[in-house]
Amino acid sequence: MGTRCTFQAYHDDQELFDRAVKNAMTEIERLDALLSTWVPTSDVSRINAAAGNGEWISVASETFAVLEKSLWIAKESHGAFDITVGAFKGLWKFDEDNDGSLPRRADVLERLKLVDYRGLLLDAAQSRARLARAGQSITLGGIAKGLVVDHAVAQLRAAGLNDFVMQAGGDLYAAGKHGDREWKVGIQDPRAGTHDERSVDTSFALLSLRDSAFNTSGDYERFILKDGKRYHHILDPRTGYPVTHTRSVTVLASTSFLADTLDTAVFVLGAAKGMKLIESLTGVEAVIVDARNQVHVSKGLSGRLRLIRQPSDGP
Repeated sequence: MGTRCTFQAYHDDQELFDRAVKNAMTEIERLDALLSTWVPTSDVSRINAAAGNGEWISVASETFAVLEKSLWIAKESHGAFDITVGAFKGLWKFDEDNDGSLPRRADVLERLKLVDYRGLLLDAAQSRARLARAGQSITLGGIAKGLVVDHAVAQLRAAGLNDFVMQAGGDLYAAGKHGDREWKVGIQDPRAGTHDERSVDTSFALLSLRDSAFNTSGDYERFILKDGKRYHHILDPRTGYPVTHTRSVTVLASTSFLADTLDTAVFVLGAAKGMKLIESLTGVEAVIVDARNQVHVSKGLSGRLRLIRQPSDGP
């Protein structure tokens, strides 16, 4: 799914660890084949190919779960999260096609007409889906990795690992403990430099975790700097343009799927509305860095989050 997976474990049996990771990666690859837009035969690709022709596409239970959750958060966020932003693929170029160019405003507005989560129709009884309008396209890049991480975590536990950390891009799950203490994780400084320039000490805050997901969405991994302005891959579905009021959002939850469902929506909503959504949910916490470089922390993290420095400033 266009990201790197890493595994760490506090365990002295290398053979068990290798077997557990192999099982987890097999599960990740199975789900990738269902959920990725980069796989022509995936459930997602088949739904996109049939957009507007009235055909229902039968999908796996895992795909249906992601689609269903996508519609839930779209409604909860009043459209701030919308997987039909897949309509912008090839127009905004933040992946391997990144050539430093920006799309024409007229083209953005034309594609924006296709963005509407209400055009994704689901049939729970038969686990199938379809897109109502020709040209519509979905992408699960902002939500599916969370479900994938949870499935991988289940495989690691089934193989006999209890104390480990598994990460896929910005999605992380910490299980058990690191010896006699909890796992310690850091929140990335959004302006700490490019991926290749970052050192291991670029966190601006630290947090101890045990049996918890820790997911981050940020504007610093896939972006273009043009005339001192940052254009990045997290688009506001309501405008068709990258969000300008948020730099990063980190969400803590019991599952990576839930954390991943929320982090992008909160990013688009912004600090005030996003934190209101977080505070309305049980067992969920968040840390938001806004465009003014202010750090917003949910009430439940008071006394738990350790701010070690102010995030760096910059475009």
